[in-house]
Amino acid sequence: MANNVVLGTDLMLFKDGVALAASTSCKLTINANTLETSSKDSGKWTSNQPAKLSWNCSSDNLFTIDDYTSLMDACIARTPIEVQFSTVQNPNSDTGMPEGGWQPVANGYKGEAIITSIDCNATDGDNATYSISMTGSGALAKVTE
Repeated sequence: MANNVVLGTDLMLFKDGVALAASTSCKLTINANTLETSSKDSGKWTSNQPAKLSWNCSSDNLFTIDDYTSLMDACIARTPIEVQFSTVQNPNSDTGMPEGGWQPVANGYKGEAIITSIDCNATDGDNATYSISMTGSGALAKVTE
């Protein structure tokens, strides 16, 4: 087994360089559309080539007023946000978030995204939560700095 397996705890979604608060899970997906290039020469198997790429990301979080309000404001204003999906420079799963907050490592991916949905859940007697989904607008770029 490889030594470089990353704990889910140390992989986060950042908005404008700041980790989304109280995240319980996050996800990044990239898709490649394909164009069929089959011809009579292909035989019984189809041939394809990659075409346009698209990406999206999502996060499930415990409800914090500041993050939720910031994300709702961006959604209502239809303002794209910069997101980054990467590991953290300062992992410390024993004590939780370090003083000064989580810092992203230059090993992930970032891009501009449009918030497509925010779903808030406030169950009686339980923690309030929200889920957010975003669709990438433009390229998803590898972080190198």
